[in-house]
Amino acid sequence: MPGLHFEDFEPGQEFRHALTRTVTEMDNTMFSLLTMNPQPLHIDAHFAASTEFGQRLFNSLYTLGIMIGMTVYDTTLGRQLRISA
Repeated sequence: MPGLHFEDFEPGQEFRHALTRTVTEMDNTMFSLLTMNPQPLHIDAHFAASTEFGQRLFNSLYTLGIMIGMTVYDTTLGRQLRISA
């Protein structure tokens, strides 16, 4: 199914994604390091253990990136640019 245009979406519409993947602690660490995010809550297990969270936190920008990537099939993949005059 090609992607949808904005006006094709309906409030409350749900999309099920057949493509899944388990993300690991290493994925989180590598994303943080590749994006030059030195926040020890994401990359230092010893430091994170001493915080109120008790463990490393998953990088929120990585979560956003995964969510945006999952929407490609529903929004832009297979669509041609439509220009309004």
